[in-house]
Amino acid sequence: MRAEQPAKVYSWSDFELDDEPVPPRAAPRPPDSPPALDGLRHCGVLENVLHRQWDARQGPPSPEVVRAVESLAMLPDSLKRRLADGLSGIYVGPGGVPHLDDMGHLRGRPLPSGRATWDICAGAYGDRKIVVGDRPSPTPDVMMHEVGHALDDVDGGDGAWQSDTPAFRELYEMCGPYLMSDFHQQPDALGRREFFADAFAAISSRQRPALVDMLSGNIRAALEVMLFFNRRYGI
Repeated sequence: MRAEQPAKVYSWSDFELDDEPVPPRAAPRPPDSPPALDGLRHCGVLENVLHRQWDARQGPPSPEVVRAVESLAMLPDSLKRRLADGLSGIYVGPGGVPHLDDMGHLRGRPLPSGRATWDICAGAYGDRKIVVGDRPSPTPDVMMHEVGHALDDVDGGDGAWQSDTPAFRELYEMCGPYLMSDFHQQPDALGRREFFADAFAAISSRQRPALVDMLSGNIRAALEVMLFFNRRYGI
Protein backbone atom coordinates (compact mmCIF):
# COMPACT_ATOMS: atom_id res chain seq x y z
CA MET A 1 0.00 0.00 0.00
CA ARG A 2 1.51 3.35 -1.07
CA ALA A 3 2.18 5.82 1.73
CA GLU A 4 0.40 9.14 1.55
CA GLN A 5 2.45 12.00 0.15
CA PRO A 6 2.60 15.23 2.19
CA ALA A 7 0.42 18.03 0.90
CA LYS A 8 2.23 20.54 -1.29
CA VAL A 9 2.86 23.93 0.30
CA TYR A 10 1.98 26.68 -2.18
CA SER A 11 3.37 30.20 -2.40
CA TRP A 12 2.32 33.28 -4.37
CA SER A 13 4.59 32.40 -7.29
CA ASP A 14 2.69 29.14 -7.90
CA PHE A 15 -0.29 31.20 -9.06
CA GLU A 16 1.56 33.58 -11.39
CA LEU A 17 0.85 33.36 -15.13
CA ASP A 18 3.88 32.31 -17.19
CA ASP A 19 3.10 34.73 -20.03
CA GLU A 20 3.06 37.88 -17.89
CA PRO A 21 5.75 40.39 -18.91
CA VAL A 22 8.77 40.77 -16.65
CA PRO A 23 8.46 44.10 -14.78
CA PRO A 24 11.21 46.69 -15.38
CA ARG A 25 13.85 47.14 -12.70
CA ALA A 26 15.55 50.38 -11.66
CA ALA A 27 19.05 50.25 -10.19
CA PRO A 28 20.06 52.22 -7.08
CA ARG A 29 22.44 55.14 -7.14
CA PRO A 30 25.88 54.63 -5.49
CA PRO A 31 25.82 54.94 -1.68
CA ASP A 32 27.76 58.22 -1.71
CA SER A 33 25.48 59.97 -4.22
CA PRO A 34 23.99 63.38 -3.31
CA PRO A 35 20.34 63.36 -2.17
CA ALA A 36 17.69 63.17 -4.89
CA LEU A 37 14.01 62.29 -4.54
CA ASP A 38 14.00 59.74 -7.35
CA GLY A 39 13.43 56.47 -5.48
CA LEU A 40 17.00 55.37 -6.26
CA ARG A 41 18.57 56.15 -2.89
CA HIS A 42 20.87 53.32 -1.84
CA CYS A 43 19.41 51.27 1.02
CA GLY A 44 22.56 49.50 2.17
CA VAL A 45 22.36 45.77 2.76
CA LEU A 46 18.65 45.84 1.83
CA GLU A 47 19.72 46.20 -1.81
CA ASN A 48 20.27 42.42 -1.71
CA VAL A 49 16.49 41.91 -1.56
CA LEU A 50 15.05 45.22 -2.85
CA HIS A 51 13.44 45.32 -6.31
CA ARG A 52 12.45 48.73 -7.73
CA GLN A 53 9.83 47.90 -10.32
CA TRP A 54 9.80 50.88 -12.66
CA ASP A 55 11.73 52.14 -15.67
CA ALA A 56 14.11 54.86 -14.45
CA ARG A 57 14.54 56.08 -18.05
CA GLN A 58 10.98 57.42 -17.90
CA GLY A 59 11.73 59.63 -14.90
CA PRO A 60 11.12 59.25 -11.18
CA PRO A 61 8.13 57.28 -9.86
CA SER A 62 5.27 58.75 -7.84
CA PRO A 63 5.97 60.52 -4.53
CA GLU A 64 4.45 57.55 -2.68
CA VAL A 65 6.97 55.15 -4.23
CA VAL A 66 9.85 57.55 -3.53
CA ARG A 67 8.71 57.79 0.08
CA ALA A 68 8.64 54.01 0.40
CA VAL A 69 12.29 53.75 -0.66
CA GLU A 70 13.30 56.71 1.53
CA SER A 71 11.67 55.02 4.54
CA LEU A 72 13.71 51.88 3.93
CA ALA A 73 16.92 53.87 3.55
CA MET A 74 16.39 55.58 6.92
CA LEU A 75 15.98 52.37 8.92
CA PRO A 76 18.72 51.61 11.47
CA ASP A 77 21.44 49.36 10.05
CA SER A 78 20.61 46.67 12.61
CA LEU A 79 17.04 46.41 11.30
CA LYS A 80 18.23 46.47 7.69
CA ARG A 81 20.45 43.46 8.39
CA ARG A 82 17.63 41.62 10.13
CA LEU A 83 15.30 42.20 7.18
CA ALA A 84 17.95 41.35 4.57
CA ASP A 85 18.66 38.06 6.36
CA GLY A 86 15.01 37.16 6.91
CA LEU A 87 13.24 38.25 3.71
CA SER A 88 13.31 36.83 0.20
CA GLY A 89 12.25 40.09 -1.46
CA ILE A 90 10.97 43.66 -1.11
CA TYR A 91 9.06 44.82 -4.20
CA VAL A 92 8.15 48.48 -4.66
CA GLY A 93 6.65 50.29 -7.63
CA PRO A 94 3.59 52.05 -9.07
CA GLY A 95 0.09 50.62 -8.88
CA GLY A 96 -1.64 48.39 -6.37
CA VAL A 97 -0.41 45.13 -4.89
CA PRO A 98 -1.43 42.96 -7.91
CA HIS A 99 0.74 45.06 -10.27
CA LEU A 100 3.96 43.96 -8.55
CA ASP A 101 5.94 40.72 -8.47
CA ASP A 102 4.29 37.54 -7.21
CA MET A 103 0.90 39.20 -6.77
CA GLY A 104 -0.75 39.06 -10.21
CA HIS A 105 -3.11 36.32 -9.03
CA LEU A 106 -4.78 38.85 -6.71
CA ARG A 107 -6.18 41.00 -9.54
CA GLY A 108 -9.91 41.38 -8.95
CA ARG A 109 -9.81 39.24 -5.81
CA PRO A 110 -11.65 40.53 -2.73
CA LEU A 111 -9.78 41.67 0.36
CA PRO A 112 -10.35 39.61 3.54
CA SER A 113 -12.88 42.25 4.64
CA GLY A 114 -14.82 41.68 1.40
CA ARG A 115 -15.37 45.44 1.01
CA ALA A 116 -13.02 45.96 -1.96
CA THR A 117 -10.44 44.14 -4.09
CA TRP A 118 -6.68 43.87 -3.76
CA ASP A 119 -6.29 46.26 -6.70
CA ILE A 120 -6.80 49.27 -4.41
CA CYS A 121 -4.45 47.94 -1.72
CA ALA A 122 -1.12 49.76 -1.31
CA GLY A 123 0.86 47.08 0.50
CA ALA A 124 1.02 43.45 1.56
CA TYR A 125 3.28 41.03 3.40
CA GLY A 126 3.46 37.24 3.17
CA ASP A 127 5.81 34.36 2.38
CA ARG A 128 8.71 36.52 3.64
CA LYS A 129 8.04 39.13 0.92
CA ILE A 130 7.04 42.79 1.19
CA VAL A 131 5.08 44.37 -1.66
CA VAL A 132 4.36 48.12 -1.68
CA GLY A 133 2.70 50.19 -4.42
CA ASP A 134 1.39 53.75 -4.49
CA ARG A 135 -2.32 53.40 -3.78
CA PRO A 136 -3.78 55.68 -1.05
CA SER A 137 -3.70 54.21 2.46
CA PRO A 138 -4.78 55.32 5.96
CA THR A 139 -1.66 53.86 7.59
CA PRO A 140 1.00 56.37 8.76
CA ASP A 141 3.62 54.88 6.40
CA VAL A 142 2.77 51.98 4.08
CA MET A 143 6.32 50.65 3.75
CA MET A 144 6.93 50.84 7.49
CA HIS A 145 3.60 49.11 8.13
CA GLU A 146 4.69 46.17 5.97
CA VAL A 147 8.18 46.25 7.52
CA GLY A 148 6.42 46.02 10.87
CA HIS A 149 4.65 42.84 9.72
CA ALA A 150 7.94 41.47 8.41
CA LEU A 151 9.83 42.12 11.65
CA ASP A 152 6.92 40.68 13.62
CA ASP A 153 7.31 37.51 11.55
CA VAL A 154 11.09 37.09 11.26
CA ASP A 155 11.71 38.15 14.86
CA GLY A 156 9.27 35.71 16.39
CA GLY A 157 11.19 32.44 16.23
CA ASP A 158 9.91 28.85 16.33
CA GLY A 159 7.08 29.59 13.91
CA ALA A 160 5.57 32.28 16.13
CA TRP A 161 5.44 36.04 15.59
CA GLN A 162 6.85 38.65 17.95
CA SER A 163 3.29 39.88 18.58
CA ASP A 164 2.49 36.39 19.89
CA THR A 165 5.00 36.70 22.75
CA PRO A 166 3.76 37.18 26.31
CA ALA A 167 5.37 40.64 26.48
CA PHE A 168 3.47 42.01 23.50
CA ARG A 169 0.25 40.20 24.40
CA GLU A 170 0.35 41.92 27.79
CA LEU A 171 1.00 45.28 26.12
CA TYR A 172 -1.85 44.73 23.64
CA GLU A 173 -4.27 43.80 26.43
CA MET A 174 -3.27 46.93 28.33
CA CYS A 175 -4.00 49.01 25.21
CA GLY A 176 -7.26 47.18 24.47
CA PRO A 177 -9.69 49.61 26.15
CA TYR A 178 -8.19 52.53 24.22
CA LEU A 179 -7.97 51.08 20.70
CA MET A 180 -9.88 53.35 18.31
CA SER A 181 -9.87 51.23 15.16
CA ASP A 182 -11.94 48.09 14.62
CA PHE A 183 -8.99 46.96 12.50
CA HIS A 184 -6.90 46.69 15.67
CA GLN A 185 -9.65 44.82 17.51
CA GLN A 186 -10.06 41.93 15.09
CA PRO A 187 -10.33 38.48 16.72
CA ASP A 188 -7.52 36.01 17.33
CA ALA A 189 -4.08 37.28 16.24
CA LEU A 190 -5.30 39.54 13.43
CA GLY A 191 -5.96 42.67 15.45
CA ARG A 192 -2.82 42.24 17.51
CA ARG A 193 -0.64 41.91 14.39
CA GLU A 194 -2.21 44.92 12.70
CA PHE A 195 -1.69 47.01 15.82
CA PHE A 196 1.95 45.87 15.99
CA ALA A 197 2.50 46.93 12.36
CA ASP A 198 0.70 50.27 12.68
CA ALA A 199 2.49 51.11 15.92
CA PHE A 200 5.87 50.30 14.35
CA ALA A 201 4.97 52.45 11.34
CA ALA A 202 3.95 55.44 13.45
CA ILE A 203 7.06 55.31 15.63
CA SER A 204 9.63 54.56 12.93
CA SER A 205 8.24 57.29 10.63
CA ARG A 206 8.31 59.80 13.49
CA GLN A 207 4.53 60.21 13.48
CA ARG A 208 4.02 59.66 17.19
CA PRO A 209 0.78 61.71 17.29
CA ALA A 210 -0.71 59.04 15.03
CA LEU A 211 0.09 56.43 17.70
CA VAL A 212 -1.58 58.57 20.36
CA ASP A 213 -4.64 58.88 18.12
CA MET A 214 -4.76 55.07 17.73
CA LEU A 215 -5.02 54.89 21.52
CA SER A 216 -7.85 57.42 21.97
CA GLY A 217 -5.39 60.11 23.06
CA ASN A 218 -3.99 58.05 25.95
CA ILE A 219 -0.40 59.31 26.18
CA ARG A 220 0.59 56.89 28.95
CA ALA A 221 -0.40 53.88 26.83
CA ALA A 222 1.40 55.36 23.82
CA LEU A 223 4.57 55.78 25.88
CA GLU A 224 4.43 52.12 26.93
CA VAL A 225 4.14 51.09 23.28
CA MET A 226 7.04 53.35 22.28
CA LEU A 227 9.15 51.92 25.10
CA PHE A 228 8.53 48.36 23.85
CA PHE A 229 9.66 49.18 20.31
CA ASN A 230 12.61 51.24 21.53
CA ARG A 231 13.89 48.38 23.66
CA ARG A 232 13.29 45.77 20.99
CA TYR A 233 14.30 47.60 17.81
CA GLY A 234 16.11 50.77 18.82
CA ILE A 235 13.55 53.12 17.25
